[in-house]
Amino acid sequence: MMTSYLTDQRDQIVFGETPTLIQPLHGEELPKPETGKHRFVIAGDGVYIEAINPVLEVRLPVAKSSIKLPYGRIGTVGVRLAYGQIPKRILQDVCEKTFLCAPNEWAGLVVWDKIRKEYSLYEPDVISFSAGHISYLNVLPDEYELVMDLHSHGNMPAFFSKADDKSDIGGFYIAGVVGNCNSGEPTFATRIVVNGHFFECRDFRKFFSSAG
Repeated sequence: MMTSYLTDQRDQIVFGETPTLIQPLHGEELPKPETGKHRFVIAGDGVYIEAINPVLEVRLPVAKSSIKLPYGRIGTVGVRLAYGQIPKRILQDVCEKTFLCAPNEWAGLVVWDKIRKEYSLYEPDVISFSAGHISYLNVLPDEYELVMDLHSHGNMPAFFSKADDKSDIGGFYIAGVVGNCNSGEPTFATRIVVNGHFFECRDFRKFFSSAG
């Protein structure tokens, strides 16, 4: 893409870190995004964000165009797990722990173990917790890749608070909240976090298999 019009080096740096590409109407498909970074793609019907990391691949709509643009159609939209669905037993473990911890909040990270080649649930070191908050370290051992950052709201409904917005300001993962944990009918909230941007996402329970 021609970038010679970017005469200020600061604009060049921004474009280099977060490029905007055009979806080809003819010719070859775009190469995959650089690992860990995100980019924007302008297609015939609007703007999309694309990003990949070792465990996730994302392509989601950002803005719909009010007119037909002279570019190609985007491919499959959504969030894909590089290593397939997560075992159901991990979701069951999450729900049990949130129930047992209520009315206090709980936190857990679903990770991909690069050595064992499997998903597991990692409980981070908790700094403080109560019925209204939880603070925890999200620094992982080197052998893990973060897939999901989960926490509970105790007896309150599931939603993303302002504190969650601050916590999720960086990184690239699926974020989930479990609420009403001891009611028998827990509630759930989900979003995808892409380097400080938040996007609606299908219920995080859909990323778990129906068996095992």
